Amino acid sequence: MNEEPIKEIQEEIPAENKETPKKCCDKKQCTLTTISILALVGVIVLFVLFFLPKKNTIENTPPKSIDNVTFAFVNTDTIWEKYDFVLDVQVDLANLEKIYQNQYATAVSNFQKEYNDYLKKGTAGLLSLNEQKATEEKLTKKQQGISEMEAQLSQKLMEAKTAKNQEVHDTIVHHIARYNKSKNYTFIFEKSFGGGLLFANEALDITNDILTGLNKEYEEINKAKKAEATKE
Repeated sequence: MNEEPIKEIQEEIPAENKETPKKCCDKKQCTLTTISILALVGVIVLFVLFFLPKKNTIENTPPKSIDNVTFAFVNTDTIWEKYDFVLDVQVDLANLEKIYQNQYATAVSNFQKEYNDYLKKGTAGLLSLNEQKATEEKLTKKQQGISEMEAQLSQKLMEAKTAKNQEVHDTIVHHIARYNKSKNYTFIFEKSFGGGLLFANEALDITNDILTGLNKEYEEINKAKKAEATKE
């Protein structure tokens, strides 16, 4: 079989007409076009700056400047040791703790008496099986009640201590705020054992002023309470 030679057919591909960009002949017209583009960009920037919502961030807030910064400190260990209100609170809490302890001790003592009586009667054979069972159930319930009482009294005592400590703290802080209205200290720090203030010049110590003012206010409050009580 005779094979015909394969002819390579090359098609002539017309070259693309590449037109070179025409240069702007009119300089005035090119200048106006450039100015129009810049004006449009400027309008967009102004729109973004003035019409879009601004975020109220810390960076946008100018820092406050304070002239003549002054410092003072209060030794709270001294306050808690010598403030009359604190001393009275400690006495009240100690009395409340004794009351709760007596309530618990009375309940335990009564339970112990009933239990000993049960053992005596059981040993002497004075109780039937049904009586023994009923007495044991009764004693078990009482024992559970005593455990619940202990937890409740402990919770009540802890809540009372927390409330009183908060009351003392608020009294001290509010008095310092009133004191500073005339002194205008920029900062008043707390100094205490194990606290964050490691050193402070003793000239900045206002503990005695605060302690004197606190005790004076507390004395006036007590006098007012006594006068109100006598009226009744």
